[in-house]
Amino acid sequence: MLYYTYPQGKLVGKLTGFGSVATLCADKGGDVFVVDFTGPVDVYAHGGTTPIRTLAGSGAPNGCAVDPTTGDLAVTNESSYLYGTISVYPKAKGKPKIYYNSQVDATFYCGYDDRGNLFIDGWNRSGVVILLELPKGSSQFKIMSLDHTIQKPGGLLWDGKYIAISDEGTAAIDRMTPVGKVMGVVKLHNGAGVNQFWLQGSALIGPNAQNKGTVPFWHYPGGGSSFHTITGFYYPIGATISV
Repeated sequence: MLYYTYPQGKLVGKLTGFGSVATLCADKGGDVFVVDFTGPVDVYAHGGTTPIRTLAGSGAPNGCAVDPTTGDLAVTNESSYLYGTISVYPKAKGKPKIYYNSQVDATFYCGYDDRGNLFIDGWNRSGVVILLELPKGSSQFKIMSLDHTIQKPGGLLWDGKYIAISDEGTAAIDRMTPVGKVMGVVKLHNGAGVNQFWLQGSALIGPNAQNKGTVPFWHYPGGGSSFHTITGFYYPIGATISV
């Protein structure tokens, strides 16, 4: 994992020793969470070079998000002994509480809104892309069908107004309401391959393994051509900003 300054894009550090990094996320205190597809979640303090703690995972952890109202950490799971699980670690520590629904086959990425509601993209048991919501304080998922076809679901974040979901197959970010209605599509020039992305103010940072291993920055929600690009990667898959 590489550290860069933002927005200059200057390389300042490198972390090694991971199995297969799946995604990154950060909390408002600057802690960075590195989800390893092989199991654990490593937690780093802002600018840190060694984990301040490691959270045990199970199955194939994939996406992560931190609840801005509580500090809880949610982690999706592409493969589990239970269907469609979400692990929520209280205060991003200790053992997680596991939520699942037998109608859901896999969960990919997730994001909290500013009120602590958790949204997740995934597949149902028929392989159809769905949107899930775990309302704050609830133990049951809401399952919504989408009114717009997503070819390959990717990263998911709350953009302050809508749920933003990456579609790797169409080089776009779909902006959706909590019931799965698309309100707008952000087209990313040369953005096919953008999976887990990060929103920082009006900038979208989208690692792109398919486009010569680059990390372009786009205006959000304007999209179009990138205004800045970091190069020199072999296979960039995720990004987050620690402030």
